[in-house]
Amino acid sequence: MAEISVIVPIYKTEAYLTDCLDSLTAQTFKDFEAILVDDGSPDNSFEIANSYVKKDSRFKIFQQENSGLYSARNTGLKNASGKWITFLDSDDLLDPKFLETLYNLVCTSNSQIAISAHIPFFNKNNLPTNTKKAHSFFLSGPQALHNALFQNSTPDYSAWNKLYSADLWKNKFFEPRKFAEDLATIPDILLNTNRIIITTQPLYFYRKRKDSLLNTPYNKEKAELLEIAETLLKKLSKKDKRLIPAAENTLLSASFSILWKTPDTEEFSDVKKRAYQYILKLRFKALFDTRTRFRNKVAVLFSLLGRRFLIFALRRFG
Repeated sequence: MAEISVIVPIYKTEAYLTDCLDSLTAQTFKDFEAILVDDGSPDNSFEIANSYVKKDSRFKIFQQENSGLYSARNTGLKNASGKWITFLDSDDLLDPKFLETLYNLVCTSNSQIAISAHIPFFNKNNLPTNTKKAHSFFLSGPQALHNALFQNSTPDYSAWNKLYSADLWKNKFFEPRKFAEDLATIPDILLNTNRIIITTQPLYFYRKRKDSLLNTPYNKEKAELLEIAETLLKKLSKKDKRLIPAAENTLLSASFSILWKTPDTEEFSDVKKRAYQYILKLRFKALFDTRTRFRNKVAVLFSLLGRRFLIFALRRFG
């Protein structure tokens, strides 16, 4: 049984998959298994992934009909045998010391999760570098979730760039969402964690793509973002009232996203109306809260000039 299970969901990433899996084989920590899940890719992703299975016994591949990122990750969780679990998106890259560093951190600190800093990139030949001296620090689960939901400090609620104790995922799976499945799932994981260690060393590189799911217009499934944020606020209001302002910040961000990215059609009129009502309700509280991220404050100021101007400004300035 491997010490770490690395779950890699794969869908239509043939242009990036070799780089991703090469960064995994280059890890200085060798005691891992790679759980590759082909989510019905119509391109050559399966053939590329299978070539690694043939030459490296640590790699295993599972195929399924296209069901979405949440489902591919859940298939990985069901087949993982490691004591520790991490998620790697198939267009991203790992620093060679990603697994070694996070594993050493959890083992020496008695933490349930280790998290690294992450850096965005567009081209692997021009990976950004970090010259700052790295340090590590501890957070409780609620503290980490507080930071994640305010969206302006470490950590965030992405599934990747984290090494989790497998115990945290016992009987736990990603919620069946086609979009924002991390927001629907990771807050529960963080909240149920006693001790988290974070390093400022950037060991995870996430690729920014113009054709990524995040950068395409919202459809009905993506508009579920608002419902996910609403549900999270209701849940946290019952579990830990100290997290309400942070959850409200995430709901405000989701509301701005809905007005920004959903089409001006009858299909989305109700969700856009609901989002605007949240903006009216939460904007002044957010404006005067020092923890609110800058872009939300700017959007709040735009909202003071009315809904039409707000939508124009969001679409003009992003």
